[in-house]
Amino acid sequence: MPQPSITLRQLRAFLTVAEHRSFSRAAEQLVVSNPWLSETIKDLERQLKLQLFARTTRSVELTDAGVVFASLVAQVLDDLDSAIKAAQRTADRDGSVLTLGYTIGAGLEVIPWLLRSFAAEFPQRPLRSVEYDFADPTAGLRDSAVHAAIIRPPIGLGGLTTLELLTEDRVACLPEGHPLANQDSVSVADLLKEPIIAAPKAPGPWRDYWLLSDYRTSPAPVVEEASTRDAELHLVARGIGISVTSAGAQRFYSRPGVAFRRIRDIPPCVVALAWWPEHTAKVADLVTIATGFSRVADQLRHIPDAD
Repeated sequence: MPQPSITLRQLRAFLTVAEHRSFSRAAEQLVVSNPWLSETIKDLERQLKLQLFARTTRSVELTDAGVVFASLVAQVLDDLDSAIKAAQRTADRDGSVLTLGYTIGAGLEVIPWLLRSFAAEFPQRPLRSVEYDFADPTAGLRDSAVHAAIIRPPIGLGGLTTLELLTEDRVACLPEGHPLANQDSVSVADLLKEPIIAAPKAPGPWRDYWLLSDYRTSPAPVVEEASTRDAELHLVARGIGISVTSAGAQRFYSRPGVAFRRIRDIPPCVVALAWWPEHTAKVADLVTIATGFSRVADQLRHIPDAD
């Protein structure tokens, strides 16, 4: 008989709902959407072939099977956490490979400097870097596939430890010939009615951040999705829509057909090194190196407003 393919994310989501007896409160704690959480629990129930919760319009209660499952799962996860920490302590001592994730566009300045500096300081310790596209703005942190990651908050993961490395203006990417491209800079209000290129949908607030959702009273007029910077700017150059990105894109992705204009009335975006607290010992040397990045960051912050 085939065994169910159950993930740790499903089990932790289940225990959070069981604790709060509420999908909305559990979703808030996990920093995910209600629909994602509901579908995650339904998938878990389908795989187990049993009902874990009795749902009504006013309440969420564990079934008898759910009560038993919650008790045993909590014990299993506690044991698993202990095993992971023990293994990590061993790995920290034996100099095993350190894995650093980074999202496209977030590590353009940071990653080369960080890898070179780490290799110079710790030549015997291997450091592997893994690039993630816009489908995973956590750069592997959500699934603990990496020990640390270079990210652009907000990514919607509570409990992370972060070190801010760099701040940059946010800029609008406009097709050449667009009326707004005639200005030295643009305002948020200038952009809200423009058709816009979005990142793929993912848990957390990252996609909405770049869609300027906090400034809107209705959903953004998304016309296409792009999972990479090249795909995003290709769509912009074709005149499909605009996009919002970081000022670093102008330095590294400038191309014919696209004009970059600073958004003058919006806070800058941040580049940060992030890791889960249980990996603190393993990434301590990396954090020490990254702390020195602030000494060179000022050289990378100035971007002219016009092409």
